[in-house]
Amino acid sequence: MATKSLPHGMGTFYKDCEHPQSRWSKCPHDYTLRYRNAGRKQTEEAGFSAQEKAIARLTAVHQEKKAAPRNRSKADRIQKYGAMQFREYTAEW
Repeated sequence: MATKSLPHGMGTFYKDCEHPQSRWSKCPHDYTLRYRNAGRKQTEEAGFSAQEKAIARLTAVHQEKKAAPRNRSKADRIQKYGAMQFREYTAEW
């Protein structure tokens, strides 16, 4: 099983068959994707008939991951308590 990698962080796609990578364009097997989701867990998706569809899906996943805030709860706390005075914070606590 050979894999083709895209730029760092996007993931890989491959075909799980005995055909060499040079014959993938004529191979009837589907492409499988492997990437890390927003929760940093490895995820696989299968069933992509064309290389272009596999690359488009990996690109979409990568863009979604980049657009998502890394730590939303920290940003919410900063927005809520950032401008608050200490006595107001202690009164709320």
